[in-house]
Amino acid sequence: MVWVFFQSLINGILAGGVYALVGVGITIIFGVMKMVNFAASAQLVWGMYFTYLFYVMTGLNCYWAIPFVAVCMAAFAWIIFKLVVRPLLGSDQTSFILVTLGLSYFLQNLAEFIFGTNPKSVPSSIKTSSIFIGDYSIGLPRLIAFCAMIVLVLGVYILLNKTTLGRAMRATAEKPEVAQMLGINTKKTFTIAFMIGVIFAGLSGLLVTPLYYVTSTAGSVFRTTAVIAVIIGGLGDIKGALVGGIAIGVIEALVTGLIAIDLGPVGVCLALLVVLYLRPQGLFGKGERRA
Repeated sequence: MVWVFFQSLINGILAGGVYALVGVGITIIFGVMKMVNFAASAQLVWGMYFTYLFYVMTGLNCYWAIPFVAVCMAAFAWIIFKLVVRPLLGSDQTSFILVTLGLSYFLQNLAEFIFGTNPKSVPSSIKTSSIFIGDYSIGLPRLIAFCAMIVLVLGVYILLNKTTLGRAMRATAEKPEVAQMLGINTKKTFTIAFMIGVIFAGLSGLLVTPLYYVTSTAGSVFRTTAVIAVIIGGLGDIKGALVGGIAIGVIEALVTGLIAIDLGPVGVCLALLVVLYLRPQGLFGKGERRA
């Protein structure tokens, strides 16, 4: 039982890294635009398909596809923003929720239409490789995904806190009208924030290709879990998304390993209910100011 607990804990932390990466992308978009991106799971699927296309064209390991996938997802995000999101700027939250939910299913069905329904795989020499520490094993693909998540999150932290663009994004997130009066191009800032969030979702797809078959429905695993991680951590807080993603991964793994393999989602939902009851704004979220 002790071995199962610690092995599940290790697996949960590593799995939570992917949830955290998707969650940070959702948080960036929400923090700047006050829009929850419910299409992140479908964008993750497109990241998987771009990785597959890179492998078909080059035959190289999936990790060499990071620049290719980042560029493809940036272009993908720009098109989505111009056609779908930009016309909604200034609308209420309900419009954003309905549109991004609809976009999620559209992108999923578009992927199925273009690539078919047959599962595809991206071969990798490290697909089944593990590192052993004593009696405990660490899956190499999950470890790489976790380390990549840390690097990307640190990069975003530096971007937001140490650059002019980051200051513009934070100003736009605080008061868009005031930021525009100060000369900040808020529409350009919205576009960049949306692109960063979508790129994060696409890179998450790349990092899980050694672990999952590439199908149009592969993102369903992350559809609700990543959003729950963001809610638990606190909407709009990057640190919260990071902690929430890892916490969700750990809870899911512990429940699966110690109780029953089918009850992982139940444990995640219970954790959400407990956090919302004790701290409705999330672990790191800021409470609403009252007069």
